[in-house]
Amino acid sequence: MSDFPTSTRVVIIGGGAVGASCAYHIAKAGWDVVLLEKNELTAGSTWHAAGNCPSFSTSWAVMNMQRYSLELYRTLADEVDYPMNYHVTGSIRLGHSKERVMEFERARAMGRYQGMDLEMMQVSDLKDKYPFIETHDLSGALYDPDDGDIDPAQLTQALAKGARMAGARIERFCPATGVSRANGEWIVHTDKGDIRCEKVVNAAGYYAQRVGEWFKPFGGRTVPMTVMSHQYFLTEEIPELKAWSEENGKLPLLRDVDSSYYLRQEKFGLNLGPYERNCKAHWVTPDDPMPEDFSFQLYPDDLDRLEWYIEDAMARVPLLGTGGVGRNINGPSHPRYTIPGGRDRRGKAES
Repeated sequence: MSDFPTSTRVVIIGGGAVGASCAYHIAKAGWDVVLLEKNELTAGSTWHAAGNCPSFSTSWAVMNMQRYSLELYRTLADEVDYPMNYHVTGSIRLGHSKERVMEFERARAMGRYQGMDLEMMQVSDLKDKYPFIETHDLSGALYDPDDGDIDPAQLTQALAKGARMAGARIERFCPATGVSRANGEWIVHTDKGDIRCEKVVNAAGYYAQRVGEWFKPFGGRTVPMTVMSHQYFLTEEIPELKAWSEENGKLPLLRDVDSSYYLRQEKFGLNLGPYERNCKAHWVTPDDPMPEDFSFQLYPDDLDRLEWYIEDAMARVPLLGTGGVGRNINGPSHPRYTIPGGRDRRGKAES
């Protein structure tokens, strides 16, 4: 291509939510940037992501970053004139023990200092915000009014539009094939030509480790990551929820960090997404190699693996059990880390 860029200051490899966000912010900072995406924007793990938007964290830096992100999402659609489905429903984070409630109180203090309106909740107040919940074994909860969910594909396209408006170049269907080094610059190789640049951003999602290997001859290190299978499912419409919502609005997003799942309203049904203790890795053995392209594919359904979480969530919110499974999503996601020797609520050792 005669107009293919041959030099820039920054090359970003990967056109998901992370890559598009990098392009948006780097371009707005005034730097020349080119984003390379091997397929279409949102391909990979972005298009099927659940899109939850928490501000909670026990890390000051992560909380501050998430606070900034939520502020950005509130104004981005108007800034770039790209409508997005962004629902700020608030969330209730459940505490099963006094120790967990103490953790929430610490996070609340950090959030308050950063200007967020996190609130501690008494168990007796939970049904006021979430009338379908069972509360008998809880010690307390944290309410985050800024929590919610966003369509990750729409967010990516909005960020990409903002990046283009600020001068970024986005090359779709242009996979990076390798890198080399010459005269103090990086040379990123593609089938369309080479691009010389000062810096390279690895935003390749579940291909990030493979991309990272290109840099090892130049002093790079192996990217420490594993591709995990993450499932969530959407129920069919629940009449009781529809009737309540038409009068009161959407339910807050429910987060049970001890049982390890989230439960949120999706239209007039529910979306349950567990984070499994004994989760399943993919593409880590010779008989399960990473495919060259997995842009818009999913893994086969494996709901039996979620049986404990589904039963626990139905005990917490019996309404969940009244809606049949409408759709299940099982796709590659970020790894979930656990503490060696730790124990989950069932007393089973974590790995």
